[in-house]
Amino acid sequence: MEQKKRSISVRLNGKERHVQERTVAATNEKEDNQYAFIPPPDNVIDFGEKQEVRQRNEQPYWDDGNREKSPKIPYKRKKKPHSQSQTFPYMLVAALGSAIIVGVSLGLVILNMFTGNDMNVSQMSEQSTGAVPTFSEEKEGMPNLAIEVVQGAAFTELDQAEKSVQSIQEQGFAATITTSTDPIYMFIGVAGDRAQATKINEIYEGYGQDTYLKSYRVEGDHITGQAQEVYEWFTNALTLYYDMVQLSIDGLNGGTMITNERIEQLSASIDSLQEERNQAFAQLNEEVQPLALTIGDQLITAKDHLKDFTNAADEEKLWKGQQTLLESITTYEELIQAMR
Repeated sequence: MEQKKRSISVRLNGKERHVQERTVAATNEKEDNQYAFIPPPDNVIDFGEKQEVRQRNEQPYWDDGNREKSPKIPYKRKKKPHSQSQTFPYMLVAALGSAIIVGVSLGLVILNMFTGNDMNVSQMSEQSTGAVPTFSEEKEGMPNLAIEVVQGAAFTELDQAEKSVQSIQEQGFAATITTSTDPIYMFIGVAGDRAQATKINEIYEGYGQDTYLKSYRVEGDHITGQAQEVYEWFTNALTLYYDMVQLSIDGLNGGTMITNERIEQLSASIDSLQEERNQAFAQLNEEVQPLALTIGDQLITAKDHLKDFTNAADEEKLWKGQQTLLESITTYEELIQAMR
């Protein structure tokens, strides 16, 4: 085999210099090519492998087999279904129910205040119109008179009771005695409620008068068979009576409720009531009519005393008003007894 001698020279600055010299043996190219390694081509496609990958990709990725795209969640963990239903608003329903109950209860209370028979003085004070209220509902029986009184004493003898009444009146106060009770009671003040009666009681205690507070009622609802006009007239009369009781107590305690405007409204209501008196009293028998007329006159007299107080600011006028209002109690009691 021939050897070929090869050399490498470098020319530097116009001079040729030998740098390396290597002898390479010549080989038989045919012989060398026969045993040379030929790398396999890298562009050969394996259809079997492609078919296997395709089959794997077609199966569900959550299959238990060996999957390249297996889920990253724990095995057998189930996703909670999303609920489509909404929670029932119990709190809203409860709030609406409470509001309805409160509204109905308040309405019933207000209805009873303006339509009930036993109306207290604080309810009467809310009436600011001059018109007399009318009652369209059919009712039986006479209205009840329920008041608070200041009792000065109790007697078994009429003469002794009358002397005590006269003595108190001479001092400028009010006093009257009952005619149908045993023992005989001497009342020296009338009020719409216990708080007002306490105020009168304090006035008398300042003068050394023995007093006793008590509730007093004249029951009239058991009297039936009266005409509707009679019932309406006395119901309206007692409404005005309660109003005047409150105004007299307010004046005795230096209040501001008793004004000219309030007295004018009261006068208009009493005048309207008196216009209906003849028609209503025509339904009563002759024995009862005088007592009914007396009650009507007492309302007018009590109103005049209150009016005089607003004009002169004289406390004596208020005690005269108390006197008339006390006498109305016994008059109404005699009326109810006469209707039996």
